[in-house]
Amino acid sequence: MSITDTIDTPYGAVAADALNVLERTYDTTRLLAAVGTLDVLRARLSDPGSLRDDLLRLHGMAHTILNGASLTVSSQHEPFVDQVSDVIDQLDACLAGLYVIRETLLPLEALRPEDAGE
Repeated sequence: MSITDTIDTPYGAVAADALNVLERTYDTTRLLAAVGTLDVLRARLSDPGSLRDDLLRLHGMAHTILNGASLTVSSQHEPFVDQVSDVIDQLDACLAGLYVIRETLLPLEALRPEDAGE
């Protein structure tokens, strides 16, 4: 197993070669943009009128349609199936945002030094 040169940082050892590359190529403000993306996703997921509320409303509607339960959610002008599609679109947007955050972090994994002890 090859041993990668490491550089000690205040946050632990990192792979020297990867650090040299990332110092030249990685824009750390991308991490701040990821925080902004996460804030938007958090709001979309849990703030009033959010995806969470939409899912709870869909549950009530599905419970009536599929299980014959009494109405617990007022009927909407938009058909149930269209509301399901809207929620799926919201989920797709959230997944896309999470994917962008993941892609922002992936280059930083190159800093992990190979562990000669394993």
